[in-house]
Amino acid sequence: MTTETGLLAAALAAAALFGLVQTRRRRAAAAAAAREARQRRAHLAAADHLAAGVVLLDGRGRVRYANPAAVALLEASPPSPAAPPALAAWLPPPVAAALRPGDPEETFRKALEIPLAGGARVLELTGGPAGDRWRFLLLRDLRGAAAVDARRRDFVANASHELQTPIAALIGLLDLLEGAEGDEAADLLARAQANAQALASLTRDLLGLARAQDPTWRPAPEPLDGAAVAAAVAERLADKAAAKGLRLERELPADGLPMVADRTSLETVLANLLDNAVSYTEVGRVVLRGRTEAAAEVVFEIEDTGPGIEPEILPRIFERFFRGDPARSRAAGGTGLGLAIVRNLVGRMGGRISVRSRPGEGALFRVELPVSAAKPLPGAGQASFS
Repeated sequence: MTTETGLLAAALAAAALFGLVQTRRRRAAAAAAAREARQRRAHLAAADHLAAGVVLLDGRGRVRYANPAAVALLEASPPSPAAPPALAAWLPPPVAAALRPGDPEETFRKALEIPLAGGARVLELTGGPAGDRWRFLLLRDLRGAAAVDARRRDFVANASHELQTPIAALIGLLDLLEGAEGDEAADLLARAQANAQALASLTRDLLGLARAQDPTWRPAPEPLDGAAVAAAVAERLADKAAAKGLRLERELPADGLPMVADRTSLETVLANLLDNAVSYTEVGRVVLRGRTEAAAEVVFEIEDTGPGIEPEILPRIFERFFRGDPARSRAAGGTGLGLAIVRNLVGRMGGRISVRSRPGEGALFRVELPVSAAKPLPGAGQASFS
């Protein structure tokens, strides 16, 4: 009897120990699954911000995740986490056929042209295993990349052309100057100096645009008085305005415009806009205004009584090297880069810019900047026209 009781007790103890081990194993597996789920959620949250499209398929070929870029590239609807759709059901059949992966362990990369409602799109598709028989698909718009490359080539070509013009003129004038005397020599020297100045301005603007568009460059905000900065910029251009018989007026608050911004960027924006207004206005006045709006914005306005801007070219004025009237622009000393620099810097400072103009009625440029650089305005970097 004692032996039987001992055996029963041992069996019960072994069963309890086995149950305890199994419980601990289940808890460990559940904890590991929870950690894996948290890590996956963290990775997916990061993927939401990628410019490339990311799609995750589970072992049954269902779409478990698609980031906003993938949804936009494929013109699809976000997949439902509660009822993940099959790839073929999530996309139109031609698109699904083009994107359907093969072996779950296969890694591949290929370029595909897929038909979409907005027109055919060329995508680079990269696929591979993502663990537990899941697969990832990475989508990149090749036409978008090609467009960026085309713009870069156009910029280099335009910059080369713009640099070549004053350099060639300068060389020709210096050759003529070698044998000239008296008034002829003085005239040639003045023209050579003008071309040298144009070359210096273009070089300065090219460097300014490169900095404004450099993704590694960051503004250095500091507490400053926006009204004082604007007044100093206006003072530098006062002689140029007076030489043309223009009234350069300032409407700035006496108690200043406290803000946190990059001083150099703010000076560059205001100087470019004010210099443009003085350069293109022949009669009347140029007004520089500054004020605070809605307690979170500092607004600067530059208004002139110049010739105005034609409606058909107004949306293009912030393009690099764009000149609505090339002859007038060159006569005014313009490089075609000033407004491109302005828009880029305003965007980098978290602000917006707008333009209102009619032919024969002058132009008004409005720059809206955040009081604090740490709080960009909604729609920062956007330009509007009216």
